Amino acid sequence: MNKLSRTKPYIPKEDHKEILDRVADILNTESLVQSKYVSEFENMFAKYCGTKYAVATCSGGTCLEVALRASGLVGKKIIVPTQTFIASVSAIVRSNNIPLIVDIDENTHCLSADVIEKNLDKDVAGVMLVHMAGYITPDYYNIKKLCDKNGLLLFEDASHAVGSAIDDLHSGNLGYAGCFSLFATKIITTGEGGIITTNDAKFAETCKTLRNHGAVRNPSPVNGVDFGVSCEFISSNYKMTEMVAALGISQLKRANEFVEKRNVIAKRYKEKITNPKIKFIDVPNNIVNTWWHYIIELPKSTTLNERSEICKKLFLEYNIPTANAYWPACHQQKVFEPYTVNQTYESADGLLSRHLSIPMYVEMTMDQVDYVADVINKIV
Repeated sequence: MNKLSRTKPYIPKEDHKEILDRVADILNTESLVQSKYVSEFENMFAKYCGTKYAVATCSGGTCLEVALRASGLVGKKIIVPTQTFIASVSAIVRSNNIPLIVDIDENTHCLSADVIEKNLDKDVAGVMLVHMAGYITPDYYNIKKLCDKNGLLLFEDASHAVGSAIDDLHSGNLGYAGCFSLFATKIITTGEGGIITTNDAKFAETCKTLRNHGAVRNPSPVNGVDFGVSCEFISSNYKMTEMVAALGISQLKRANEFVEKRNVIAKRYKEKITNPKIKFIDVPNNIVNTWWHYIIELPKSTTLNERSEICKKLFLEYNIPTANAYWPACHQQKVFEPYTVNQTYESADGLLSRHLSIPMYVEMTMDQVDYVADVINKIV
C-alpha cells in the first residue's frame, strides 16, 4: 500500500500539457499578471458558483481582507466563529473592524443562528460564516434570515468549500460575498491564491481596485502614453499572476470530480468505521459537503493528552497522519484575547480537544480508506 498523506493536492498528469501550454502562451505574450487567464478563471469561477462576478487575489487571507474593506464597514463588530483558521480573524482586524469571536454549534462545528442572535448589539454589522471543512450548516437559512432582518452583511469564509452547496445554492452565492482559498491543501489549488464572489457590481469593482494598490489607471489622451494612476484607497498588491490562473482553470474544471471522489471516501469511512465510540458530522441530503477534512469525534470523556496519545500511536505505529483543525482555536490565541471579552466557549472547548481529522485526498484508494478505518476501530 502506498504511503498515506493527511492531505495533498491533486494535479492529474493528463492536465499537465494543457497547463504547460498556457504557461508557454504566457511566456510568449509577456503578460504575466492579471491578464487574460486571470479573467478567464474569474469568469469560470463566477459561473461555477452562480454569481455575477468573481475577483481573484493572491491568497485566501487577502481575499477576506479585500472583501471586508470593499464592503465599506469600518470600526464595526463582525461575528466570527472560534473554529476557523486565524486568517479569518486577522482579516477582520486588518480591515479596521473588530472581530467578535464566538462559540460554535457542537453538532455542525459552525456558527448557529442562536449564537449570532445572542451576540447582537448596535455595533455588530456583519457575520463571517465559515463553512468548516466544507460543510454548509443546515442552520444557514435561519442565519440568512437573521442577517437580513438586522441589516447585517453576510460574508462566507468558503476557504474549504469550492463545490459545497445547499439545495440549489452554491457556496459563494449565499450572502453578500464569498471568499475562497486556493492554497495547496484546499479542494482545488493554485498553490497560493484566493477568489471573491458576489452579485454586487460596485462591490466587485471596489475589490478590483483594492487588490491593485487601491489605484485606478488614468485615462490616456494619447495611445501608447502612460498617464499614471490615481490612488482611491490606501491598499497593497494582492493581484493574481497569470501562471497561477493557468493552473486554476484546469483545477476548476475538475472541481465536481474532486468533490465527488471526496464524498465516495467519506461514505466509505462512515460505513467502515464501526467503532461506537466514534461520532461523525451528520450531512443532510440537501447539502453537498466537500470534506476538506474528514473529522471524527472521540468520546466526550477524552482528554487532550489522550487524544495526543491516539494521534501519536496512529502515526508512529500505523503510519497514519492526522490533524486537528483547529486547535488551539482562535479564542485560545493570546493575540486575539481582546476579541473574546465576555464570551464563553463551552461547545468549542468540549469538542476541539477531542476531535481529529484522518487522511482525506482525491488520490486515496479504497484499500487505504479501509486500512485507516480498521485501525481506528481497533485502537480507539
